[in-house]
Amino acid sequence: MKIPERTRGYLAIVLAAVLFGVWPSLSKLVVNEVHPFVIAFLIQLIPAVALSPSLRRVRLARSDWKLVALSGFVGAVVGPIIYFYGLERTTASNAVFLSNSESLFTILFAYAFLGERATRREYVALGGIAVGAFIVATQLRFGDVQFLQFLIGNLMLIGAAGAWGVSNTTSTVLLRRIPIVPLLALQLLFGAAAFVPIIAFSGTPFVVPLPILPVLILLAVCAVGVFSVLFFYAFRTIGAMRTGAVLPTSALWGILVALLLFPNETLSGIQILGGALMVGALAVFYILRGPSKVEAAGETLKPEASDGPDSP
Repeated sequence: MKIPERTRGYLAIVLAAVLFGVWPSLSKLVVNEVHPFVIAFLIQLIPAVALSPSLRRVRLARSDWKLVALSGFVGAVVGPIIYFYGLERTTASNAVFLSNSESLFTILFAYAFLGERATRREYVALGGIAVGAFIVATQLRFGDVQFLQFLIGNLMLIGAAGAWGVSNTTSTVLLRRIPIVPLLALQLLFGAAAFVPIIAFSGTPFVVPLPILPVLILLAVCAVGVFSVLFFYAFRTIGAMRTGAVLPTSALWGILVALLLFPNETLSGIQILGGALMVGALAVFYILRGPSKVEAAGETLKPEASDGPDSP
């Protein structure tokens, strides 16, 4: 039995949300040992090299190069710099919560610039996902979130989320004409290439301690490469707005990963409640999704480019 494309889109973003939840914890481990410029360079270079063979069959219009450059600069250069420097100035738990602000920017930009809309019932379910993510990440113990103490770092993480929201919006437009893997390869190569002169002229020591290298590779392959392919596939099949709506479920997985890495921590009852709300709202969001005629009207991408019928 063949799984409908739209269902595969939802499955893709749910899996991507798991990887996105892993991102803050792994990043915090790495940023304690490696300079942010070096991290940003390597986590983009590794998947870019793996995906580069796909560039042999891609052809870009001159107008598309401007959008590729914009998405690459904002998403692959500005975003990582702000994020990793911000991560040094805040806590991992704050990062789990604030990383989900990328979803908010993605939804807002999809509404404002791409003309995407959802049904009223979907907006209610979207709110349930957002509230559940907030509960899971904060446990409603606002003193522990320490927004004032880590204000600069928190604001930098929000700024990075905004940059990635801009990149997501631009990528959504490009995915109408460019297959997923070549577009991602171009953006990652752009980012990696941009960090070569940045590292050289800043005199940044290119040092990666051997014990942290496996974590950095895992971050590059899973939290950047695989996540981005799944994320873009969801853009193409269910649209940027619905993709952004499901992404906040990453807060649940982020907490679970934190518990795995730090076994002395416990999962509170309020977090379990928040997680149940997120999962339930996600199920409602899928069940109550808008009719296909909305999709046919242009909500999702219907791209000319394709990477094949059964794979992203």
